[in-house]
Amino acid sequence: MTALPPVGSTRGDRSTEGRQRATLGSRLSSHANALNAIRLLLAAAVILGHTVPVGGYPESAWQNASGTAVNGFFAISGYLIAGSRMRLSLRGFLWRRALRLYPAFWVSLAITAAVIAPVSALLRGETVVPGSALAYVVANAALYITQWDIQHLLTSVPYPDVWNGSLWTLWYEAAAYIAAGLLLTLPWARRRPLTWISLAFVIVSLLQFATFDPVDLSATKLFQGFRLGGFFLAGMLLWAARNRVPLRWWLAVPSLLLTYASQTWPEPFGWFAVAIPFAYGLLWLGAVLPVRLGSVNDLSYGTYIYAFPVQQLLAVAGAHTVLGYWGFATVALLVTLVLAWLSWHLVEKPTLRLKSAVR
Repeated sequence: MTALPPVGSTRGDRSTEGRQRATLGSRLSSHANALNAIRLLLAAAVILGHTVPVGGYPESAWQNASGTAVNGFFAISGYLIAGSRMRLSLRGFLWRRALRLYPAFWVSLAITAAVIAPVSALLRGETVVPGSALAYVVANAALYITQWDIQHLLTSVPYPDVWNGSLWTLWYEAAAYIAAGLLLTLPWARRRPLTWISLAFVIVSLLQFATFDPVDLSATKLFQGFRLGGFFLAGMLLWAARNRVPLRWWLAVPSLLLTYASQTWPEPFGWFAVAIPFAYGLLWLGAVLPVRLGSVNDLSYGTYIYAFPVQQLLAVAGAHTVLGYWGFATVALLVTLVLAWLSWHLVEKPTLRLKSAVR
């Protein structure tokens, strides 16, 4: 925050101060921003991207929307998480992150295993063996997904044997939380966060190039972690420089256009080149847009974790052969929003009331 103007300051002084306040830090310092609306939009973009493979539709530019949206999620998270860590103790920070990730995730696993999968089995004239459904929940409960299917119910859909293809990113999200928490525990990093976050960003960006291998899947897993970590650190970096980074449309609009254009660039250069511009563009939108959707009810996480199983259930029902791309995506979004609303009010919001239990 800037200091109060001295008594007797002129209108020109106040005008100058107003211009100085137009930074990321000044506009995003309160909850009066559009970041939750942006995150909900990104969750919807994930649905658009996943509709292509899940519905078996011809490849299109929309297929890239899911990957770009996930990058955006990590960039926004990096900005918010850095600020959260600096305000809280490490223990309190990790407790709040666990409350945000795990309860809703566990319930989504249970809903998939106990409701969505049995309905799909019923549509196929089968029944779900309870042990198979329980194994799905237990095997994946730690966030690292090791069992993707339940009783081979998804053998006849365009994207087989995977009930929730979105959950793989949550393990990386948790790892990013832990890494950020530890980094900003170091005294010198807390004193000079911009320097140390910048160094971490450079190292992780270089590791993207070192681990990228489209043939070796184990290397690809490492690459995905460094790719998402790069966007997360880009958000953290902008947080560290938040009071120096101006809000300018002529910086944000080209940044977003550059991100769109980069989808045709070779990996990993494309991801590396746009990490900071994309993060800036999204944060700029969050700062300047008047939309407050999600400021009270944050449906973005629920939308993200329920969309894929909803789409798979629609595919089992044959909706992808009747509705077409946009119809399929629209129905999936509407059904998912209902589940996300229930998740927020029945699971996420109640558990977040426990955030002050650990300080």
